Amino acid sequence: MLLLVVLVLHAAAVWFCTGLVWVVQVLVYPGFAGLDRASFTAWHDRHTRLMAWTVSGPWAVQGVTTAVLLVWRPDGVPFWAAALAGVCGAATVAVTVLVSVPCHRRLSAGYDDEVLTRLVVTNRWRVLAWTAGGLVAAGMLVAAA
Repeated sequence: MLLLVVLVLHAAAVWFCTGLVWVVQVLVYPGFAGLDRASFTAWHDRHTRLMAWTVSGPWAVQGVTTAVLLVWRPDGVPFWAAALAGVCGAATVAVTVLVSVPCHRRLSAGYDDEVLTRLVVTNRWRVLAWTAGGLVAAGMLVAAA
């Protein structure tokens, strides 16, 4: 029963992050281009700070539950599914650390069309990874039922 709770927490965290990254991709990042340039830096810094608070809890839950599921899984959930969930989660971390954070650091210095375009284009990898992770989580829930 406890492992099923872990799996449900995992799925909830992944789907929260999936929904959030889709909103960021479709609405938030493209919206940066329409912000007043004089107040862009202050607005961007506020966005970055609040986004970190918004995503850090669910993202941590995703990471911890993935680690647990790699070691212990509910009956019916194969190791390969937990491993695939881990790959999807690792991809979100890698793109964030290696691409998104550096782009945000550059945008903190001021608006830049080229950097914003890079952020939007490369964020598609996070959208893909979190969406795939959500589908894997749903599949694990079905397998455990």
